[in-house]
Amino acid sequence: QHPCSVVPNRGSIMARLFLAVAMVSLLCLPGLAQPAPAPADSTEQDDDSTQPAEKEATTAPKPSKEELAKQALSRATEAHKEALKHADDAIKKLKAFVHLLDDHADAKTAASGLEESAQKGVEKSAEDAESTFQSRLRTLAKSGSGGGSKEVAGAANKANRAAKDVEHSAGDDKAKAMRKQRNHIQKATTKDAHTLAREAREGARAAVKAAHILERAQRHAGVKEDIYERALDRNEHIGEGMEDQAQDLQDKAEDMIERYFATVESRAEPLEDDAREEAAKHFAAERRAVRGVTKQAGEEAHKVRAAAKKAAAEAKAEAKAAKAKEASAEAEPTEAAPKEAKHGTKANDDTKAKHDTKANDDTKAKHDTKANDDT
Repeated sequence: QHPCSVVPNRGSIMARLFLAVAMVSLLCLPGLAQPAPAPADSTEQDDDSTQPAEKEATTAPKPSKEELAKQALSRATEAHKEALKHADDAIKKLKAFVHLLDDHADAKTAASGLEESAQKGVEKSAEDAESTFQSRLRTLAKSGSGGGSKEVAGAANKANRAAKDVEHSAGDDKAKAMRKQRNHIQKATTKDAHTLAREAREGARAAVKAAHILERAQRHAGVKEDIYERALDRNEHIGEGMEDQAQDLQDKAEDMIERYFATVESRAEPLEDDAREEAAKHFAAERRAVRGVTKQAGEEAHKVRAAAKKAAAEAKAEAKAAKAKEASAEAEPTEAAPKEAKHGTKANDDTKAKHDTKANDDTKAKHDTKANDDT
C-alpha cells in the first residue's frame, strides 16, 4: 500500500501544523502531485493503429474496423475510469483536510505548541540579553571605585537599558514570535487547501474530457445513440458536480482555517499575556537590583572622593608646614649677623677706650716726672 494513500486522522493535525510534512502527505497521492494527464482521443489512436509497420510480417492478419473500434472503446472506458478515480481521490483528500481543520479540541494543544516553539526561537536572544545585563551590573558595581558620580550614573543607565532588553526578549519578542508562527502556519495551511482544491477541480475537468472521448469511442463502436448520449450526460453531470464540490470544499476549508486559527489565537493570547507579565516582573526585579547596586556604587564613590579630599588637605597642610620651616631656616642667619656686628663694635670701643686710658696715664706720668725733676 502506498504510504501516502492513507487519509490522516484527527490527531495528525498537530503534525501537519508543526512538522510541516503532513501537508506533503496530502499531496503525494498517486496522481495528486501533478495534474492528471489528459486522456488521449481513442479515435485518433485508431487512425494510427491502422498504419502497419513497414517491417511487420505481411502474413499478420489486419484487424477489422469493428475490432479497432472495440479496442478504442476499451481504452476510452479505462481512461474515463482512471480520470474519475483521480478526481474522486482528490475530493476525498480535500474532505479529509477540511475534517481535520474542524477539530477545535486541538486548538489548545496548538497554542501550547506555538508557545514552546516561540520560547525556543527567542531562547538564544533572551540568554544573550540576560548575559549583557549581568555584565553591565558588574560594571556598575565597579564604577564607584573611581569616585566619579557621572561614571556611576552612566553605568546605571546602561544596566537599565540592558534590563529592558531582557524584558523585550522574554515578553514582547516571545509574543511576536508566537503571532508570526501562527500567521505563517495559517498562510501555509490556506495555500495547501488551495492546492488540494485546484487538484480536485483539474481532476474533475479531466474526467469530463475523458467522458467526451468515451462518447466518441462509443459512437464509433456502434453503441446506440440514446445510450452514449445518456452516458455522456451522466458523466458530464458527475464531473461538473465534482468540480463544484471541489470549489465548495475550498470555500469551506478557508472558513474552517479562519475559525480554527481564531480559536488558536484566543488560546494563545493568554499565554502571550502571561509571557509579558512574567517578563515585567523579571524586569522590575532587575531594576531593583540596579538601584541597589547604584546606591552601593554611589556610596563607594563618595567615600573615595572624601578620602581623596582628606588626603589632599593633609598634603596641603604638610606642604604649608614644610614651606614655613624652610622660610624659618632661611631667616636664622640674617638675625645672627647684626648681633655679630654689634659685638664687634663694642669690642672696638673697649679697645679704643683702653688705648685712650693708657695714653692719658702715660702722659700724666710724664708730666709728673718732669715736675719732680724741676723741683
